[in-house]
Amino acid sequence: MGVASFITKLLGRNATTGMHNGDFSPRTVIEPQQFSLMESAQLYLNYLFEQNTAQPITVPQKLVLDLVQSNLKRKENRLNAVPRLPTVIPKLIRSLRDPDSAIRDYVLIVKKDVSMTAAVLKLANSAYFNPIDQHIGDIDRAVMLLGVAGLRSVLSAAVMQPIIQRDSPYFSQTGQRLWQHSLHCAIACEQIAPLRGVEPFSMYLLGLVHDVGKITLFSELCKQFKLNGSQEQPGLQAFAPLMRSFSAQLSYLIARDWDLPEEVCEALKEQIELTPGSSISEEGVVLYQANIISEAHVTLYPKFPERAAKLLEDLHLPADLFNTLTSIDEEL
Repeated sequence: MGVASFITKLLGRNATTGMHNGDFSPRTVIEPQQFSLMESAQLYLNYLFEQNTAQPITVPQKLVLDLVQSNLKRKENRLNAVPRLPTVIPKLIRSLRDPDSAIRDYVLIVKKDVSMTAAVLKLANSAYFNPIDQHIGDIDRAVMLLGVAGLRSVLSAAVMQPIIQRDSPYFSQTGQRLWQHSLHCAIACEQIAPLRGVEPFSMYLLGLVHDVGKITLFSELCKQFKLNGSQEQPGLQAFAPLMRSFSAQLSYLIARDWDLPEEVCEALKEQIELTPGSSISEEGVVLYQANIISEAHVTLYPKFPERAAKLLEDLHLPADLFNTLTSIDEEL
């Protein structure tokens, strides 16, 4: 069975519909009345760093910020800070998007990477994909069983989990929250994509990697603060400046380092210094809307569900989108 049939079954539409082939038709960023870009970003940072949020930044911490930004602007330093994307992933992405590809094509690609092979076998033997607990040791059977949905899960783990720092010396939940936000944004991108006429699978990948800059900055700042042995516990103000000013650019640079699809890189580039009225592509609109909804899901929705519902209405998005993201939390 080709990938078109898999994705049609999974997403209810043809995956090739709406691709721009490099023609990024501009759209305008419309800021919702209920939740401004500035409010969304600030509340989300407060959520990530909820402890010691009022503690001011110190001079040594400011020096660390400057050092980390300077280092990560250099490609050789980024490659040391962020694990290289497994070489088979771009090939697998291209194959999953090719309507002429078949299971045998996926198998040949996965077999070229030992870690991917192990990840596919592990997932194929999980309770979710293998409820009868019949051991699967053959990669051909494993790929057949997983299909696009399972391979996408393996891709998610291969792309993101190696760079997630779950155990921070300062904020125990921040790494996990960044990871959850990446998954939320990926699912939201996938849900919004058909409404904008763009490919759901590519948009899922876009949502998954869009905050790799924040994740990398968090990890590197934690490392440098610890190395410097500061007596002052870093709070929100020690992390927020680079998160605001540099994380979107860093996500774009890392996506380029990884040689991700052009529409993914372009949409990430469009998020840099995004403001109401900015002209961006359809892919950029998908990411912008998915990100603000994912931020609102953990900040606005729990306390003000009526405002959250109006936010979906303002953006012309499905009324059950927050419920979809909540169901993801229950599975994590």
